[in-house]
Amino acid sequence: MPEFTFLTAEQIWSDDALDIMKRYGARVAPTDLAVILGGYMTKRSERTYEGDLTCASWSASSPGDVCAPFVLARGVDSWSNPDKRHISARPALSPSEASKINLSKERSIDGIRIAEYGEYPQTIADERTSKELERLYDSKSLRPTGKSYTFDSVDLKDYNTSFKATSFSEYEMDGKKYIRVPGRPADYGSKLSDGELVEAGKPYWVEVQPIEWLMDPSGWVVSKKCLFAGVQFDTKEEYDGDFSKTSIKRYLDTYFAKELVPSKTLEQKKEKDKIAEEDWDKTWGTIHFDEDNDETILKKAEDLLNKGVDIDMAVIKNYNRTPLMCAVTAEKAGFVDYLISKGADVDKKDSYGFTP
Repeated sequence: MPEFTFLTAEQIWSDDALDIMKRYGARVAPTDLAVILGGYMTKRSERTYEGDLTCASWSASSPGDVCAPFVLARGVDSWSNPDKRHISARPALSPSEASKINLSKERSIDGIRIAEYGEYPQTIADERTSKELERLYDSKSLRPTGKSYTFDSVDLKDYNTSFKATSFSEYEMDGKKYIRVPGRPADYGSKLSDGELVEAGKPYWVEVQPIEWLMDPSGWVVSKKCLFAGVQFDTKEEYDGDFSKTSIKRYLDTYFAKELVPSKTLEQKKEKDKIAEEDWDKTWGTIHFDEDNDETILKKAEDLLNKGVDIDMAVIKNYNRTPLMCAVTAEKAGFVDYLISKGADVDKKDSYGFTP
């Protein structure tokens, strides 16, 4: 089990800052979970390197400071009493800790390496999924996985109050995992990734997903997003710079690290994706819009559907685009009409959120 920490002020802002901080920037976006738990969002519409709205995030400190340093939403340093609860957390791993785990290198942004490790509740479920989850939850027919995630239930405005653990069960539906969390917005700027503002007390369904980590050449690894919020940095009025004794470090050790155990889900997902891609190549992948005429395309599609091939099949290598999406992109109007007549989902989204 790796030991998590935060980056120091020096690693974020000084001349010796980590390369990923200099290139990616100190601005950081929160997960939807962090916003729901009380993460303090920007009011200026500040955005990260990738265009996501940003939040305030804790950092570890240099010795001797009476306040705890944190990153403002616009990426500059600031200071706060350590008992605040509305600042989000962006866990990091030192080189020695990162070397203990199996980081899967997935992609890069302009040379910035991004890896995946572990799973954690992150993104709000879409409205239709949330309604179905809530219906199943109310009818007590939603299947729990046996796993849970622990957060702080103390009100955001209660300072110098000890951590009060509350756990949220993980449930599974259609092969995906979710937790149900009541909203507690930090202020009127608490906005989710779907554009909605968090409502106090409203139950939100958050999907458990693999975590993306930014990899520094020095070996340091830091989460691309702030993963959670609502946990105070410390109960003391002053911070002496010893991060190992803070409340949030105890939380990282006691709950976060244990609940972020590496699971087989990511490897299973990769294997599932590989099989799906092979199935696509043998089915819808046999249709070539730049080579096949309209008659051939319709004949191939008819044969596939008669064999029971999923009309809404989508694979990662094709940006999760369905045959209907491909037909729209290729401007094959006749094929588009045919697929819709056979029940193709016109509201299904691809990897970028676009529908047919």
